[in-house]
Amino acid sequence: MKAFVIALWISCIAAFFLPESSSLALPGQRLFWGVLIVHAIECVAFLPRLRRAGGSLASHLAQTLVFGMVHALKVGREGESPRLG
Repeated sequence: MKAFVIALWISCIAAFFLPESSSLALPGQRLFWGVLIVHAIECVAFLPRLRRAGGSLASHLAQTLVFGMVHALKVGREGESPRLG
């Protein structure tokens, strides 16, 4: 899943280097800003979970900004103990 997110970021960043006449330039740039805004909101929404996770908060925030819920939900599962029944 993280590979897909990395590919998405690379594609969106590449859109900034396309000629303005390209049909992919504007949608790619808009997608970049949309993903960035959504992941920034996820950083705020998952902040309590990231603080409880232990380790470097800056690292958790950076990874959530890049990977979004993929990282934030993984952090929550790592800290939980196994549940029975």
